[in-house]
Amino acid sequence: MEPSFEVLPPGQQRPPPPPPKRAKGGPQAWLAAAFLFLLKFKTVASMLVSIWAYSFAWGWPFAIGFVLLIFVHEMGHVIAAKWLGIPVSAPLFIPFFGAAIAMKQNPRDAWTEALMAYGGPLAGGAGSLLVWWAGLQWDNLLLLALARAGFALNLFNLIPIPPLDGGRICAAVSPWFWLLGLGLLAASLLFFQASIVSLIVIALVFFFAFQRVKQTFLLRHSPEMQRYYATHISNRLTMALMYLGLIAGLLLGLWDAHAHLQALAD
Repeated sequence: MEPSFEVLPPGQQRPPPPPPKRAKGGPQAWLAAAFLFLLKFKTVASMLVSIWAYSFAWGWPFAIGFVLLIFVHEMGHVIAAKWLGIPVSAPLFIPFFGAAIAMKQNPRDAWTEALMAYGGPLAGGAGSLLVWWAGLQWDNLLLLALARAGFALNLFNLIPIPPLDGGRICAAVSPWFWLLGLGLLAASLLFFQASIVSLIVIALVFFFAFQRVKQTFLLRHSPEMQRYYATHISNRLTMALMYLGLIAGLLLGLWDAHAHLQALAD
């Protein structure tokens, strides 16, 4: 669900991959060449794998649309990162877990981290809104179902607990919101009906959240932490309003898409 960022220390860059060896023929060489090709185009390849996996649960049309909505969400993060001057990798899709990008250096402060995190659900919400509008124009059940799923996905990502987007956004307001996020994350089990996949996803979020929350609160008096979370009050208020406004918009879209789906199904 994403995105789950992998942060490298400032200035540290990933070592370049070793040059591929020339294949000498045979099945193993062809498999190695295919693997290198997939690595080179990992975003497209992982999108295709995700579509294939989702198609077993929801069918091909929904799977394609859902993966495209996730792609729009991830590109929101990428665009925000480029605007902020943070180098990032291309998105990597993980079936039933969403997608992830990797930051190649740490954000400068919590405000920068929040802006980058906000780009994902903002773009994802805009994409869902466009699909919702198209579904209304054509009274299309598939498009309305995709819009509802997109609104719900982005709302889940706005739960105020790291590594979800909401946790990174609220870091610029106050890390104390993370305690509220723990309760909301548990409550989300009711919304997702405690399926095996949702249980695994939420368990992973809890695991990574515990690491970040423990580090932040245990070291909150250190000079490094104080500098990182020293956000001006005007920026705190701005981000709080942006955060709550986006949640309100997504909730409204989710409610309307669900209502129209029920009306069309009756």
